[in-house]
Amino acid sequence: MKKTIKNGVSIHCIHSDKFKDICISFNFFSSIHEKSATERALLSMMMSESCALYNSKKKMSEALDYLYGCTLGSRVISYGQLHCLEIRSKIVNPSYIRKNQNLLNDWINLLCEVLFSPYMIHDQFSIDLFEENKRILQDKIVRKMDDPQSYTLRKALKLAGQGQPLGIFSNGDAECLKNLTVEDVTRQYHQMIDHDRIEILVCGDFDEQNMMTMLSNKLKFSDRLVNNESYYQLHFSNYEEIREEKLQSQSNIALICATNTSLMDSDYPALKVANGLFGQLPCSYLFQVVREQHSLCYSIFSSLISYDGALVISTGVEKENIDQALSLIKKQLIRCQKGDISQELLETTKKMLC
Repeated sequence: MKKTIKNGVSIHCIHSDKFKDICISFNFFSSIHEKSATERALLSMMMSESCALYNSKKKMSEALDYLYGCTLGSRVISYGQLHCLEIRSKIVNPSYIRKNQNLLNDWINLLCEVLFSPYMIHDQFSIDLFEENKRILQDKIVRKMDDPQSYTLRKALKLAGQGQPLGIFSNGDAECLKNLTVEDVTRQYHQMIDHDRIEILVCGDFDEQNMMTMLSNKLKFSDRLVNNESYYQLHFSNYEEIREEKLQSQSNIALICATNTSLMDSDYPALKVANGLFGQLPCSYLFQVVREQHSLCYSIFSSLISYDGALVISTGVEKENIDQALSLIKKQLIRCQKGDISQELLETTKKMLC
């Protein structure tokens, strides 16, 4: 069941008796930019930690415990041209609780506090909360860059996605984060609540109509004008290769290819199968040739970044084997392009993807 409660705000109820919990996910979508992505990454951490009514980690934890171990979390993720801030929560189905028949009502009330009444002082986020989470996010970004494989991949995405959404990361940028102020994040919060496209998903064993009515009555979002597509086509101006040397035991390789195929194109399913043949699966050419036959790496894979129209290939090899590995990767790509594919491998790949 789907219902639009305001222009740009919709609720999707997915009824299922497979779970003993009921889950809800609030997804806020906005165009992706480096500064706003950084602000929203920080904002997501702050909103899931406290609110005006429960203005400390301890009070928030006690409120969640009171609701029979209810969980509350957040994350940010990018879908092509869009940045998504998600706030999600899970609670035990009230049918398992004898004493508290108002559990769902209390749960939604708590989530409304989190969404509409964050912990602010004089109309701005608490400076202590802001500074603490700023340090945590900074450490998280730095840790990513300390991992050689993550560093290599981020550098490749940045290079391939210059001036395009692919080059912007959902957690933002470390340098941008240093310059953020509490005013920036407060402004971003109001922008998100008042103008973002919002998709709310609820999944579990519940009365869909009652859930729709309760959410429609309690969620005081306003109408908003939204007209943004998530997917686009990555474009390269020219081929570039960068090599950096560092003191580490293994060299990491990342290659980015433009697929020239959109999520909405009729041949997108064929691209999914082609990627499975090429490098996504254990039966793929990259795995069988580069890893198994030539023993050049421990792992190698290709994956689609579908909303950006891109494909990424990643592996780790010894320094002296870099050129051989690159040559073999390119040969497998050409092999797929020429249709050098057995019927057995094709059928196996389709079954594994299904």
